[in-house]
Amino acid sequence: MLRIIALLKIILTSIFILSISLSYAQEKKFSAEMLDNPTKFGKDFERLFNLNELEVYDTTATKGRIVLNNGYAQSKIINGSDWPAYSKNIIVTQIDVIYTKYPRNKEFWRTNYYSLLAKRVKALFALDSTLNCADFEWNIKYQTSCETEEETKKMFHGISIHYFEISDFEEDKDVKNIPDTKAEDIPELSLKVENYIRSQGGIGDSMVYRTFDNHPEWKNALVVMDWTGSMYRYGAQAILWHSMNYTNSGIKNFVFFNDGDDTPDERKIIGETEGVYYAQARHMDRLIKTFYLVGRKGKGGDDPENDIEALIRGINRFEDFDELVLIADNNSCIRDFRLIANLGVKVNVIACGTSHGLNPQYVNLAYLTGGSVHTLDEEIQHLSQKIVDNELDMKRLKYELNNEKLFQIKDPPQRIRFSQCDIYTTLLPFNVERKLDFIEKHGGESNDSTVYTVLDRHPAWNNTSIIMDWTRNMYTQSGQALLWHKTHPKTSGINHFVFSNDGNRLADNKKKIGKTGGIYFSKSNNQRQIDRRCEYAAKRGDNKGRKSTNTIETAIYTQNKYFKTDEFILIANNETCVRDFALINNIGLPIKVILTNIKGPINPQYINIAYKSGGSLHTMDDDYYNYVFKAIATSTKNIVINGVSYNINDEGFFNFQDTQLIKESKCSISIKTSLWEKLGF
Repeated sequence: MLRIIALLKIILTSIFILSISLSYAQEKKFSAEMLDNPTKFGKDFERLFNLNELEVYDTTATKGRIVLNNGYAQSKIINGSDWPAYSKNIIVTQIDVIYTKYPRNKEFWRTNYYSLLAKRVKALFALDSTLNCADFEWNIKYQTSCETEEETKKMFHGISIHYFEISDFEEDKDVKNIPDTKAEDIPELSLKVENYIRSQGGIGDSMVYRTFDNHPEWKNALVVMDWTGSMYRYGAQAILWHSMNYTNSGIKNFVFFNDGDDTPDERKIIGETEGVYYAQARHMDRLIKTFYLVGRKGKGGDDPENDIEALIRGINRFEDFDELVLIADNNSCIRDFRLIANLGVKVNVIACGTSHGLNPQYVNLAYLTGGSVHTLDEEIQHLSQKIVDNELDMKRLKYELNNEKLFQIKDPPQRIRFSQCDIYTTLLPFNVERKLDFIEKHGGESNDSTVYTVLDRHPAWNNTSIIMDWTRNMYTQSGQALLWHKTHPKTSGINHFVFSNDGNRLADNKKKIGKTGGIYFSKSNNQRQIDRRCEYAAKRGDNKGRKSTNTIETAIYTQNKYFKTDEFILIANNETCVRDFALINNIGLPIKVILTNIKGPINPQYINIAYKSGGSLHTMDDDYYNYVFKAIATSTKNIVINGVSYNINDEGFFNFQDTQLIKESKCSISIKTSLWEKLGF
């Protein structure tokens, strides 16, 4: 008897597990009760479909679509043998039930509309029961090009099934040869995404769509999306926004993750969970097929997700991007939170489902990477700037830093809501590697640590563009700004780096004032991209052995490009002359000069760049602010820097007081144009 009871328990358990797995594998779109009582559930039944109108439904045979004929006012499928079994190799994306809209008011139709609709759907399920599925979109297509009943009878009535074969999709690995989506195809593809969102319960809050709408500056963006069951309609908003703004969208690539392709939860390994898929934004049809494929491959499983693994795999696949955006499920934990140290990229977190506050894990993801958070209520760009007494005050919740310097919800009772994520929220060990490959390659860190020291001394500098002398003698000094940014991901306010190699390999006699070139720009968001820009600017030219640079030309170009910057910082070599000093009055915004390689008196050219632009001068030990320069300039006094006196000359610029130093200086402190310069020599 005991053996029989034990056997029954095993059987019942197996049935229970099987029922769970079956219900999990495929959520039914229509209940049997609804299909058997269509008149009773009429309006609710119809709401499960997207309603579209068109003049005539085109039944021309096309790859990836089967058209099943019912006939006028009939429900039996005439050509059922045309539909192959819904196999694992086929992904259905859309089912259309086609009617004619005659008379225009359905109340006057001779046949009961809801009853006929239910019969047609049941006939389809009799043909293939697996089509009763909520994974894809269901549409009712009303044909309107009919004025009489006779015209109506001649038109097509039936069901079409849209699908693609996985083998065809996966074999087409080389997407470089796929043509970009044509502009004329965009409206139809946008409607397809809209219908998909409706099929997944509607758009709900349009927070994801609005966030992209609010940030047109997100260019060359990589968007990583949680593509598990509850997140379909949120991620699809990003695709919808992209399609609706196709010609000027800054989104270049998408990454989808489903937390392991239905891998059993106990077999999910941190960093190796997989279920990550990729698509280029310019191929809209393939992009749409990809999200259907990802949904078919897996819907998520347990609550925690592999967000960081997906981010890492995404940036490894698409290295060239300026903005990294994560569309995250706020109500799911980040299982692989400890991998954050491997990112090296600012993450803009769009958190979905934040009506009860933001999950601390996503606060910490943005905080640790120097990124931003975007919720229903607010957006915060630089979290480190909002911290007061180790606390962060957001609209719905308050957070405080714990012993591990990570944010947790301040109020213990409220903390319970996200407490299930605590077991994953650790960074031990967490160390940002203190080295930069480019600096190591060119001799290691310099004994002159001025740049690193000055940046460390001014943590409040925010929304900053760094202008760097990127010539051979300055790699290790200018590179300190890159190193400082890398080792201070939470607090760095640096947004852009500018590399100036003084004209690439242009000969000195061909370098024209204001037209020398050799200027390269990089956003600070992506450490790998910065590393590549270091190498590229150096390969283009290094100004080896030369003692002058196009400093002011570079500053002017930078200010024109990044005019919304709050702080422009110039990293300069005291031993190098500013060849284009004559352009100094064209600098439009203040410049903070960090001066390196100070082995003797400070070059007056850099004092004047700070003074005339309204900026400041910074050395290893001292900061000289503009009010000091202005006060000295309007008085009869001199300014003394490192024991050397400077006074104002007849052109209104600071120069050495000592005439001997003036004679020895090779750097001009004048904006008067010589005859040779006027002639272009």
